[in-house]
Amino acid sequence: MIDDELAIHGYELPEGARLVNGKGLLERPGFWPVYLAYMSGAVLDTSEAFDVPESARLEMEQALLDETRWPVLSVRLTPARNWWRWLRIVNRNIPGDGGLDVLVTSDLGGSAVRIAGLGDYYGPGLCWEELSALADMPDPTLSREQRLLLALPYMADGVVPDDARTVVAAALRTVGATGNVDTLVSDLVDLPDGWGDGLWVIRHGVRMCLARHARRHMQDTSLNELREVDLAFGARFFRSQSGSREYRPRSAGRTVPRWRFEVAEARTDGIGLRLMGRLDGEIRDGEPALLVDGVAEVPVAAVRVHEDPSTRNLVLTIDAHVPLPPPGTQLLPADG
Repeated sequence: MIDDELAIHGYELPEGARLVNGKGLLERPGFWPVYLAYMSGAVLDTSEAFDVPESARLEMEQALLDETRWPVLSVRLTPARNWWRWLRIVNRNIPGDGGLDVLVTSDLGGSAVRIAGLGDYYGPGLCWEELSALADMPDPTLSREQRLLLALPYMADGVVPDDARTVVAAALRTVGATGNVDTLVSDLVDLPDGWGDGLWVIRHGVRMCLARHARRHMQDTSLNELREVDLAFGARFFRSQSGSREYRPRSAGRTVPRWRFEVAEARTDGIGLRLMGRLDGEIRDGEPALLVDGVAEVPVAAVRVHEDPSTRNLVLTIDAHVPLPPPGTQLLPADG
């Protein structure tokens, strides 16, 4: 039985349709084989992995495709003070024009940001790093495995860890797969032909997708919305509490980089170069940068941002193979 009715701010419905909470569907035996078969953009064969009666599959298909009661599958994401961000998977059951919309929303309302969908396909919606972070977020109603599998069909990434297939296979076993899961795991994890590496980049301080049908880029989604999606999936941003006004986010006629970090002290450890100093502006954990000493520029693939627990000072870690930079060296965003 599908639970109560719900509303999603910024998501319009046709007359006669309403959104309902689909969480109760997850407990039915036909849910996972049907959901994973149809929600990835191509019909996948789940029969080898799940031994489920055909009647249970048909019953689940009817529930998911109800034209008047559209089931919504919700995954709670990151908190912001006393409200939450959400991943909403909406079965858009318009007669003759059905599909699926994957949205990032918040309890505060505003726009529902579309990141992936079926029908007229667009996506992918998230990378493996975000999927893993999403799965690990605390949730009083869904298990880690349920969270991972609900979002997995909308993930595509050219760089996944060696144990990705093992993680997905274990999750499938947890939700009731008793047969051979190898083919299904490959279908869910492997990239479509021709996508290749470099699918996800960080530009202008937000994560963007370079896939042909992606929505997570500046042509279809505003920088503010992209940043909200980043925050929803657990991205970390660090902003200076003081400093030059010209580095503030809304500075008119900006002629300087988005942020600047001036090195005061540097040391090496087992991870890489650890830099202490002063930040102007706002930096995103994981974004690429340039280490600038005079006229020399050294590209840095990703800046990792930490806070010293004893002093609460900002510490940046980079993996560039360079001599210890002297005080006054600057770290700047790679995109200027």
